[in-house]
Amino acid sequence: MDNYDIILLKEACECGIINTDVSDTIIMIKKEKVSSVHSYTITAPQNASARWQTYIKGENGNRVKVSAISEKALYEKLYNHYFVMNAYTLKTLFSEWIDKRNEQGVSPRTVRRNINHWDKYYKNNPIVDKPICKLDAECIEKFFHESIKNYNLSVKELGNMKFIMVDMMKLAKKRNLISTNPIIDVDVKVNACRPVKKQNDTSRVYLPEEKEKLFAVLNDELHKKPNCSDAYVVFLLFKLGLRIGEVVALKWSDIDFDNKELHIHRMQTMDNDEFGNLRDCIVEYTKKKSPYGDRFLPLSKYEIDIFRSVALINSRNGYGDDEFIFCDEKGRTRYRAIDNLIRKCCNKAGIPVKSAHDIRRTVASEMFNNHVPVEIIRNYLGHSDIKTTYSYILDNQRKSDTNKMILNSLNNLNGLMGTQVS
Repeated sequence: MDNYDIILLKEACECGIINTDVSDTIIMIKKEKVSSVHSYTITAPQNASARWQTYIKGENGNRVKVSAISEKALYEKLYNHYFVMNAYTLKTLFSEWIDKRNEQGVSPRTVRRNINHWDKYYKNNPIVDKPICKLDAECIEKFFHESIKNYNLSVKELGNMKFIMVDMMKLAKKRNLISTNPIIDVDVKVNACRPVKKQNDTSRVYLPEEKEKLFAVLNDELHKKPNCSDAYVVFLLFKLGLRIGEVVALKWSDIDFDNKELHIHRMQTMDNDEFGNLRDCIVEYTKKKSPYGDRFLPLSKYEIDIFRSVALINSRNGYGDDEFIFCDEKGRTRYRAIDNLIRKCCNKAGIPVKSAHDIRRTVASEMFNNHVPVEIIRNYLGHSDIKTTYSYILDNQRKSDTNKMILNSLNNLNGLMGTQVS
């Protein structure tokens, strides 16, 4: 039973005409509502092979034939035409689309971002009140081009807000609210999009001297706080290139000390609690539930020694929380605690504040500089798309070193040295 059947039942209850046969009641109400607006004659079939038929007014004012194998089916089509298809707008469909995304297991954080984009770009635009069946490629293109101009959108932001329209129109097609999907013919020109200023590679990776200063501060943390293992988490990030959510979700059972391997297969993420508020939790999958995220990483003596040091801290202080490796007197270590520690230590070291994700880029760049094939780096970091891995490989050398390398390589280009006219 769809939403409109429920509405009809409510009408029937209010009018006192509900009976024991709910289906017959709904059919009767639909026929009455169609009869009140339908001006064309409904023709019964003249023989067994014929169909019930009538006409409706098309978009251009011309007559369009509608037929069905039974009277009931014909009235269903007419009812959908007059009351369902025309009643559904992007505004009325949006909440159902959000419910569908939640049912599909889309990350609550992503759903929240969808809602924020809807509120910012769609909610107050007239296009959301127009019947979906009347949306065409031209008006959708106009909406996107106006949004680019009004909000000075970058290509990335345009893609994020455009996704809402594209996916909602797919849902409308699946529910037969539209006969054809106009999105197929939409052609959005991105020339007017705001260009994104290219970041300098050095702002997205840790340079050698920055790592040296940061590590000194982290070692000082370990010295001053011998009962806190948070600094060890940061050292492991630099060694294993994990996401923070992956490292704080590690359990002792994930370590194979005999084969010197670490199994990455869970992470901390955000989910809605019973009141609809986002809360942190541990899930048995990694980012985007990608099969590439479930991986085994080799361990060296360095990492094994770190895990043993953490085990001693936990044993000495009685720390423990469902076998999680990193914890304190309050329980397992949270993502936010490590993120805050990185920022605090960067400031204390006198270096630019860089994120944990910049540590992953640093690891990828150093592996590449040491001639590790990109496909292996991809598997190591748990990327589903190798293009993401390529975007992580940046210049993590001092700018002076990089410039010197470039200049040296061009110094004797085609024997130019010494040929200049003085």
